[in-house]
Amino acid sequence: MTDKSSNEQDDSDEDWMKYANAGFGQTDYSLWDEEQNVESSPDDSDDWDDESPDQLSTHTEEISRAPSPAGHKHLVRIGTCDHCLGRLGGKKRFEQSIEESGAEIRSTVVERDSHLVNAREEEPLCPFCENLFEESELLAEIIFDNIAPYELSRLQLGARIPKDQIQDEEDLRKRFGAGGSDALKSSLVQAIAQHLNKKLENVTLVNDKPQILALIDVLTLTVELDIRAHYLYGRYIKLERGIPQTRWPCRACKGRGCERCDQTGLQYKKSVQDLIGNPLLEMFQAKEHAFHGMGREDIDVRCMGRGRPFVIEMKEPKLRSVDVVKAMEQINTSAEGSIQITGLRDSNRSEVVRVKDTPAEKSYTIRFRILPLSEAEYAVLTAPVDLTNEDVQERGGKGKKKSSKRKRRGDKKNDHTKPLPTVIDVPEGPTEDELKAMKKAELVAKAEEMKLKKSGTKDELIQRIMESGPPAPVLFDLPENDEILHTIEKLSGVILAQRTPERVAHRRADLIRRRTVYETSKPLIETMEDGVREVEFTLRCESGTYVKETVHGDGGRTQPSLSSLIKAKCEVLWLDVGDIHAD
Repeated sequence: MTDKSSNEQDDSDEDWMKYANAGFGQTDYSLWDEEQNVESSPDDSDDWDDESPDQLSTHTEEISRAPSPAGHKHLVRIGTCDHCLGRLGGKKRFEQSIEESGAEIRSTVVERDSHLVNAREEEPLCPFCENLFEESELLAEIIFDNIAPYELSRLQLGARIPKDQIQDEEDLRKRFGAGGSDALKSSLVQAIAQHLNKKLENVTLVNDKPQILALIDVLTLTVELDIRAHYLYGRYIKLERGIPQTRWPCRACKGRGCERCDQTGLQYKKSVQDLIGNPLLEMFQAKEHAFHGMGREDIDVRCMGRGRPFVIEMKEPKLRSVDVVKAMEQINTSAEGSIQITGLRDSNRSEVVRVKDTPAEKSYTIRFRILPLSEAEYAVLTAPVDLTNEDVQERGGKGKKKSSKRKRRGDKKNDHTKPLPTVIDVPEGPTEDELKAMKKAELVAKAEEMKLKKSGTKDELIQRIMESGPPAPVLFDLPENDEILHTIEKLSGVILAQRTPERVAHRRADLIRRRTVYETSKPLIETMEDGVREVEFTLRCESGTYVKETVHGDGGRTQPSLSSLIKAKCEVLWLDVGDIHAD
């Protein structure tokens, strides 16, 4: 037992000495003597070819963008279609189609990595366009069928794509696509346009001012058409009074239709707009029309001379190449002498703005009767007008309200929508209570003043005074013909201050406008069978002048007026527009 333990101790001491001396005095021991060579096959774990695209999401920082070979390889691996390969690959050559460029990139990638030959079948949904480009020919066919009933020469395409799809595609395009690659929407529209060009004849695809805008909804594969209006310019001569320029809704039913308007919804059966627009509606096969005139005349005013410029808008027309000469002849025939149009031609939307905004001078011919004017009426015609900056408006917008403070609803202070108050009240006789309060002597003096019978009791005097009414107004002498002619001549160059007439105050801002009378001519005075004189003359004045009010004064709302200058009442009989000095 003792011998065995001693032998084991000797062996351990020898081992210890062997290791202890290994690094100092001896070099016969190598640490690599017990190394074993193990043969192993190469590990392909770093190759991601067998990984699914979803597994690559954590390694996107290491994938380079197109047009690098690695970028092209990644685009092919994730199932990108040929069209998106072409637009994102950055390798498209001049006169090479996007699909051809995409197919060429795919062929190059497959030559290097043959295992990607079926990548498109393995990932059938393109992550960029969701296979929208495969539907481009179908969308072109739908657009073609929808626009078939319409005549057009300019077509614009648009697409409605969900915002989340556009955002997702933009994120992927910026991460993997080449710089400057086309966006999804514009590229899809271009692809559809290429198919449409093969089907359409004499139609140009444009980016602005189209005749029809076709908007594609990629979710429902439907097309919405925005059919732009067709415009015609001309001049109309109104030969008949009592016709409004545009449609006038019935006052009773507000255009809904009632017995009073024979279910038409119109206050007047005829209007210049309908006399021109209704025949054109059939020619252009349009849905509706809108009328834009260079100003307007009152319903009881004729428009003579060269006529008033206008633009009529035909909405959603199916035809556009209508013979305007035949159209003009048909309009004049169907109007039966109420109106006549000249110079009809095709126009555009910008001419609507020109016609509406042109401040053209106009010439008028007016005829009126001369009647006596009282002192009280004259005082009203010449009452001072408050020409403050708040309500004075000059041509071109200068002098408009400068106060930035807006009046609140219900604020009645300085309410300019109210008519001018009567400055001079017409004198009235005393009331019955006032007469009863007088003594009999005062009643006798009152009766004598009024040239009434002075005898009788107090009650009889009161009754006699009450029945006599107010005293007769004091009238001015009627002016002589020479004075009238001279005043009309001197009206040239006068600047008028015209407050909005009461007859139009319900639809126009109640302002005081400064307007100029440039010229007066051709004055004529005739004495009628009843002894009343009628005056007729022509005047040329600034656009926006109220001509009737220039003559009769409108109760002091227009100053000066011819009535106030000759001190006579001017009762307007008729007014004609002689010419509109435009174009």
